[in-house]
Amino acid sequence: MDVKCVHVASNFHSTKSTVVNRTQKDGTRAEIQCPQAIFDCNVFMGGVDKADTLCGLYGVSRKSKKWWHRMFFGLIDRTLVNAFIVHSKLASEKLSLLNFLRSVALSLVALSKPPRMGRPLASPCPSPVPGKKRRKNAWSVSDAVRQEQVGLHYIVYTEDRGRCEVCSSKGIQSRPHSKCHICDVFLCSNGNKNCFLDFHGIAQ
Repeated sequence: MDVKCVHVASNFHSTKSTVVNRTQKDGTRAEIQCPQAIFDCNVFMGGVDKADTLCGLYGVSRKSKKWWHRMFFGLIDRTLVNAFIVHSKLASEKLSLLNFLRSVALSLVALSKPPRMGRPLASPCPSPVPGKKRRKNAWSVSDAVRQEQVGLHYIVYTEDRGRCEVCSSKGIQSRPHSKCHICDVFLCSNGNKNCFLDFHGIAQ
């Protein structure tokens, strides 16, 4: 029987109690009243260990002399791990923790990209996705950047021309002046066709 006092703080449980079985000194089993918070802690404590492991793999925590920095970094780690767990249960495409964190980072970088003002630069800005050899039927921009916050994407017109990525995937040669300012890829946008909508998965 547990006889030591234990202090529990919870923002989820009430004062409700449950019954658990405990082995006595003579080997018999007895039913003992136990707070629901203690019961859930014993049942799900393995999840806490797993969460600590995931946070330690690619954690953002850094050494600091200020105590609240550690708390802030810890909250970010917990938030990302919880988001990864929810994504793993709901999404059809399974990602590793590293790829999930990379996808989140790319989304944040794309959303924080300031709009280009004034005369366009002679050379295009680098794509937010690292250059790599891709499959013919795959886009050069990840789905996290291409389909998230679509309302923030809009067409800009440049002096240079580039190959339309949608037309190129269909084997059509097209070199428009229009491009998406966040994805940084050339896309047709005229009276005949609108590859901007197709690229971002927007129904016409």
